[in-house]
Amino acid sequence: MTTLRSSDLAVPFQLRVLVIGLGLIGWVEAAPLPAESFEGKSDRVPKIRARSILDTPSGGVSTVRAGDLQFAAVSINGSLGSWWLVDTGATMCEFDLETANRLHLKPSTRYKLTTRSKTRGERSVIVEASDLLVGTIHCGPLVILAYPLVPALKFSRSPANWPGAFDKTGLLGMNLLVAKRALIVWRKQQIYLNPDDHQVKSKADYEAEGYIAVPLNITSSRQVQIDGTLGSNHYQFCLDTGTPRTTIEQSVVDQGGFRSRLTNSVVRSPMNEFPDSKISQVIGTQFRIGDYDLSSRKILAASLNLTKSDRGDIWAGLIGADILWDYDAVIDFGSNTLYLRR
Repeated sequence: MTTLRSSDLAVPFQLRVLVIGLGLIGWVEAAPLPAESFEGKSDRVPKIRARSILDTPSGGVSTVRAGDLQFAAVSINGSLGSWWLVDTGATMCEFDLETANRLHLKPSTRYKLTTRSKTRGERSVIVEASDLLVGTIHCGPLVILAYPLVPALKFSRSPANWPGAFDKTGLLGMNLLVAKRALIVWRKQQIYLNPDDHQVKSKADYEAEGYIAVPLNITSSRQVQIDGTLGSNHYQFCLDTGTPRTTIEQSVVDQGGFRSRLTNSVVRSPMNEFPDSKISQVIGTQFRIGDYDLSSRKILAASLNLTKSDRGDIWAGLIGADILWDYDAVIDFGSNTLYLRR
């Protein structure tokens, strides 16, 4: 666990960064598998002007779909913008160190790392951006963790038929999303930061549209926790928009006595947080998150051992972007609620 602390007592501040870079999990298929099990919906996007991504007449930030993940245009201190992964698995915003140096971002004099992630090594530093623009919305000043991130982001897909370069340099993490009470309307590919009253719906409004509300708990370390069940047992899962596929921890599947069959696919971590792990397909999990029944869904499992606390507890699994696409998700950090449509 990586911890930040302030050397300026007038500004109390503490962030924790997961040792596991949740948003940077890559999938490799060693042999063809049934398309419905592992393939998301079409990742084709229309050819559009790069500038149109920054045009936000509705007051929101438009995102771009790449594979099953979403990216937002971000500019720091007036620089040419690049693309940041929308990643609720990142407890704070993260930025590529080489790019940060090129933009002359200085190490913070107020905040520092008290421990260093074994995966990010000594080449990690806290920097402060005086101004950070997401789409056309000013979100700075902001504290950012900088380390060599571009090599890992290269593992994620770029949009199909994208006109020109699609430079991925950062993660849009939870310190910004929580502070701005972000409203993420997943399928419409819109993020509202500090949304107005007319942009926010009530729980009753969503239920009238066929949604079920699933409570979210933002932990003290800014991880997004969802309570759920597998069979008759209760577990806690991490909502991670930076992970393309929902995955259950293999040890939880084994302990629960659920049947599974090994596939020819492998899950890999570009940041080397865990060894390559074979993927299993789980049969008959009676899987629910909150009151939303996912029992009919084909569920995957792998040995990830994702640490969620200093005590060494692990998540029972990751709720990934595939769930968000398939069930028309809305994530409301103003009310800490995930809405999934029936």
